[in-house]
Amino acid sequence: MSLPALPQAKHNSCFFRLDSRCHLYPLTPLPAGLVFRGAELQPALGQQDAQRLEQVLAQGQASYLLLTVAGQRWQCHLAPVDAGHWLLSVRLGAREQTDRLGILEWQLQHQWHTSSQDAIAQLPELLDLLTSELQPDRIILWRHYDTEELLRPLYSQGLPFALQPVRADRRYWRTLHQRGGLSFSNCAEQPLLGAFDYLAGDGIRHRLDVPLPFSTGPGGLLSLEYTQPHTAIPAATMQFVAALAGKIAGVLEQTPVLPSSRLCADDMMTRLMPLLCQYTGQDFFNQLMLQLASLTGASMVLAGLQHPAAERVHAIACYRQEQLQPAFHYHLEGTPCAFSRQQGHDICIYTRDLASRFPEDKMLTELGFEAYAGLSVSDQQDQPLGILVLLFAQPLENTNWLNNLLTRLKPRITAEFRHRRDQENLMVAAAAFETREGIFIASANMLVQQANQAFGRMCGTEPETLVGTPVQSLRHNAPGMTDTSTIMETLRSQGWWQGEQCLARTDGRALPVILRICQMQDGLGITHYVCHIEDISEHKTNRDRIEKMAYFDELTGLHNRRFMVEHISHTVALAEHESSRGALLLLDIDDFKNINDSLGYMIGDELLIKVAERLQRFSEKYDDVSLARMASDEFVLLLPRLGHGFSATKTRAEQLANALQELFSIPFELNGLRLHVSISAGISLFPATGVNLDEYLRQADTATHMAKRIAQGSHVFFSQEMAEEVRERLQLTNDLQLALANNELELHFQPQAQLADQTVVGAEALLRWQPPGKPPVPPGHFIPVAEETSLICDIGNWVLQQACERLQHWHDTSTGPARLSVNISARHFHSANFVARLESLLQQYPACRNRLTLEMTEGVILESLTESRTRMMRLKRLGLNLSIDDFGTGYSSFAYLKELPVDELKLDRSFIRNVDSNPRDKAIIACILQLARELNMSVIAEGVETESQHNQLLAMNCPACQGFLLARPMPEDALMNWLAQ
Repeated sequence: MSLPALPQAKHNSCFFRLDSRCHLYPLTPLPAGLVFRGAELQPALGQQDAQRLEQVLAQGQASYLLLTVAGQRWQCHLAPVDAGHWLLSVRLGAREQTDRLGILEWQLQHQWHTSSQDAIAQLPELLDLLTSELQPDRIILWRHYDTEELLRPLYSQGLPFALQPVRADRRYWRTLHQRGGLSFSNCAEQPLLGAFDYLAGDGIRHRLDVPLPFSTGPGGLLSLEYTQPHTAIPAATMQFVAALAGKIAGVLEQTPVLPSSRLCADDMMTRLMPLLCQYTGQDFFNQLMLQLASLTGASMVLAGLQHPAAERVHAIACYRQEQLQPAFHYHLEGTPCAFSRQQGHDICIYTRDLASRFPEDKMLTELGFEAYAGLSVSDQQDQPLGILVLLFAQPLENTNWLNNLLTRLKPRITAEFRHRRDQENLMVAAAAFETREGIFIASANMLVQQANQAFGRMCGTEPETLVGTPVQSLRHNAPGMTDTSTIMETLRSQGWWQGEQCLARTDGRALPVILRICQMQDGLGITHYVCHIEDISEHKTNRDRIEKMAYFDELTGLHNRRFMVEHISHTVALAEHESSRGALLLLDIDDFKNINDSLGYMIGDELLIKVAERLQRFSEKYDDVSLARMASDEFVLLLPRLGHGFSATKTRAEQLANALQELFSIPFELNGLRLHVSISAGISLFPATGVNLDEYLRQADTATHMAKRIAQGSHVFFSQEMAEEVRERLQLTNDLQLALANNELELHFQPQAQLADQTVVGAEALLRWQPPGKPPVPPGHFIPVAEETSLICDIGNWVLQQACERLQHWHDTSTGPARLSVNISARHFHSANFVARLESLLQQYPACRNRLTLEMTEGVILESLTESRTRMMRLKRLGLNLSIDDFGTGYSSFAYLKELPVDELKLDRSFIRNVDSNPRDKAIIACILQLARELNMSVIAEGVETESQHNQLLAMNCPACQGFLLARPMPEDALMNWLAQ
């Protein structure tokens, strides 16, 4: 049977359909050079090619294959299309005898089938073969585990690599296994390689990725990376790499088996000889870790560099858990490696009980190490240079072989460590003297290692004297300079930083410089910092003139906050030097937000301009006064040289504050509007002992807030007691939030009774706070603090919930007072969901209708009379009673009484206190009682404490009272007992 006759194509590619019996059906014209014309493919293949084809068909995945058909090389790409059928694309290659890689692959396959060499010993040979044949700049073996979406590097050879895992992008991973391999050019621009973010930094231009086919499925990746552009990877090369990747995967799956009897040092050196001869640099250390772990049975092997002045080791190569680990640092103190700091100790071996010998070394216990062997090597000056460490999970019985092995390895390891140190020094020297700029090199822990002459001249000393100096000590702490922590954070995130700093010269002067600092890495982490210094003292004047544009407020033309913050520091320092005193006034426009909200931001901006002009005219009358706009409606006046004594300074500052108040008594004219505006002022006197420069503004701000609490348009001097009060209020706010969450609040109840016969008519719920293990906090302390924040709404909701719950319980059990009163704050009453919250509570506790009374002061109602009337009408419709608390002390007006649905008036205790002795109080109470009778309202007198007060109120026909004479506030259990008696 032969293939159907189709027109012959002039090109050398064609497509077939391949069925499950390996029969070929041409889909495109056949090339003229096609030798094979049969329809059955498998009989035309050799035994190995037939086996490879069967494996691919069994796997059911797309793949590349190189097949020899009738002596002709077919570059095949198979892709499954439906059940048992495949799409086969064929590109005709050269005759078999010209396919060098194909022949080499065949020879390797034969060698692998016949060789008895240990699997682990084949790995270096395979990687060396890839290096020699394809000449990549770096080879990386990656391992992928099903339990995590990461690619973890097992091994690298060639360019240094940090061995950090990368994210296994699903799209990349899927594409790689569908195609059987991926070749990339311009790696940094390839979206599929986005997870490999190190490529651009390492200068990788071309990359070839081939999957590692483990027995359980795709389990890893072989990457060949090139720093120079590379031609397209032909299919033959891809097939060759895939064959070696399959063998590497088989090696990685096998657990290395040690000989049943311990090898002697001679045998181990024999096995290590190819390594010692073929490799150098980082590849030497990587291979050494791998081979020593295999030959000695060590659970962990590492090689680390030591610096003479440091108590740390920089591990440049480490093998553990069957893979190389990223570079890291560890401290010597308290570890077995501390022996390397002692002169004359080259080898140290601990055969057992390692964790108990070194309890401070937590790693020994966590990883279960029992035995230790270490080799310390020194430099030409007999200073510690490096260390080789082997850690074992089992005790060691005989250590002679291990001692001999380390002794024989010492010369070569010493040479490699010295070569590594020489490389670092060459890198440092080359970087330091490429330019005439001031340059110094700092170690990873920021100590100067080398400096050039230009930098020495900037510092005013010889460069040799700077070696070992902490970089931080060369920095002059000038205001406005970027701090060290910010610089280091930027270095960690970006790898470089540039900005202005001040250099501290040896003669005490500060030199303005531009600092450019960047990291130096060797693929294993940061080794040094290269710092370039440019003297900008000659350009400072011109730059300062430009920067002044950033020190003025755009709207008002005044200095801005940035200027004032720096100016305060200079002014305070000058005052300390002259032994004089001054004042800082922080001015805040009262109710400026309301002006913005009601009249618009344009009017608000015009007002700010007018205020700035008025303050500027005021400041021009005095010497050395500085004025700045700090924020939206905040201004600062800095007044130095007000006096030499505290009293004189305070008196002068108060005179100026009063003058400012008079200044703002004149209204502002804005587009036909007359606005009366007041300012509140906080005053901080300087200098003060123990006060940092940035605290004066905070002090003035605290005093301003206190002034606003006292009265708008007032001024207050800062005092330490004020700061303590602010801190206490802040602490009290935090504690109160915790108290609400931890159920530390509770309700006490004070009975209300008729004056005539002492019949109990109700009770008032009063909030109490009892912290665990502490004395109770008086309500007068914490309620005002809560009212300043939204916390009062949360507390108010909790009180309403508890009050309704108790009223419902008393109703269901026929106990307790018939009526309960609850105080409502202004913020709570005007909150958005206040009425809705009460509606929900009354649905949950229906017995509260007509039994729950809400008490609120006149100020709460009159804050927004229209809104208050609407809310109160809604509350009345819900069946709630309304009471005006402290009646007569606020904005008492017949007008609002006749408009509001009020059920009750509560006489303030200030009238009751002297009702039996003061005719005026008696007259006021009589008027209120008569008013209540005419308006059909009930009255309760608060604060009745004596029989005389009781009798006088009874004689005036006051209906009811509450106070200490009747009963003090008490918990619910005590209230029930009191009612029972």
